[in-house]
Amino acid sequence: MNNADLRERLRRLGLYKGIQRAHLRPAAASPFGGADAELEALSTPLGSAYRRQHEYPLTHRHGEHALGAALAQMASFAGQNIPALSQAVFLDLETTGLSSAAGTLAFLVGLGYAEGERFVIEQFFLRDPAEEAAMLFEVERRLRRHPVVVSFNGRSFDLPLLESRFTLARLPSPFGGQQHLDLLTAARRLILGPCSLSALEFHLLGVRRAQRDVPGAVIPFLYREYLAAGGALTEGMERVMYHNMADILSMVALAGRLAAAIAQPRNAVEHYAAGRYHEQRGDFESAERCYRAALAQLDEATGDGLHLALLRHLARLLKRRHALAEAAELWQRLAERNDVEGLVEMAKYHEWQTGELSDALAYAQRARLVSANPALYASLDHRIARLTRKQQRLAYDHRRSQDQSSSQYVVGSK
Repeated sequence: MNNADLRERLRRLGLYKGIQRAHLRPAAASPFGGADAELEALSTPLGSAYRRQHEYPLTHRHGEHALGAALAQMASFAGQNIPALSQAVFLDLETTGLSSAAGTLAFLVGLGYAEGERFVIEQFFLRDPAEEAAMLFEVERRLRRHPVVVSFNGRSFDLPLLESRFTLARLPSPFGGQQHLDLLTAARRLILGPCSLSALEFHLLGVRRAQRDVPGAVIPFLYREYLAAGGALTEGMERVMYHNMADILSMVALAGRLAAAIAQPRNAVEHYAAGRYHEQRGDFESAERCYRAALAQLDEATGDGLHLALLRHLARLLKRRHALAEAAELWQRLAERNDVEGLVEMAKYHEWQTGELSDALAYAQRARLVSANPALYASLDHRIARLTRKQQRLAYDHRRSQDQSSSQYVVGSK
């Protein structure tokens, strides 16, 4: 793609080639308050690094959530193995590519943290790729001050990318002794719907970004435009910095919202989500309590997906505790709705617990009939064949026993 094609593609997205900041038209009002700050030069042993800093009172609301309240709720979310999250740093990167492969640069590193009665966001900007080592030097200094790093998809992207850049710059990594909380992983445990940050903002946090926001997919192109413009802050870069700042504030609000959903679920959906979270962490007692609370709030007559999922999860926990009779009651309710898991478990229960082979075979045959998963077919066919053989053997043994009894009776009558 040549430069003209790239510019035309960006214009269709509402983005324009960068110009001198002095000639920018006035920006739309920012929901974060205050005008855009200038870049500040920081002197390091490796050269100059460039930073922009914003500060917000803890009473500042991002969407439906005040920053201070969200930070206070996070302690219950993190669990006992993570220290007070008032000491956490929220990390978000903007990069030259959408993968953490070698050659991808983090040209904007956003760090957010609480400091006294304010929340500070520092954005370290790479004006020139030759200044990367100086920028990483400052980022490393900030990260070492915080025992916990909070990210969104950082486990797969942000942290591996920064680790590789620290290595290439021959700088020590700050991540060795830190603990990491990835909000995407937690959201997938707790949220039933889409878990992209934009979806969570819209459906969960009440965040509506200003029109100046920029789609993440075009951010690498905007940085190339910035470099081609000769290093002057372009309108596109201002929008990228807004995007990065909004991501950090949304992570704070999301952490607080997820914490509240675990500590005090408000409805059946949140009880179910909290149960899944506890189950995946190995806290089966809390998970069972949440699942039962969710079931108590649902109308069984609806038979919707959430109700069926609750029955499955609770039955699995009861099976784990060897409470098979109680689990069988739930499997039976699932089987009545032609749920494959319920049918299979009832076949197992009758084969191995009650010995009712005819019932076991009937459930297995129904499961084979309604299953839409070809991967299950071989297993179900094997079960049906085994149950059929068992029934035939049992019938043969029964006839043989009857024949022997009849023979003994005839002999005795003589």
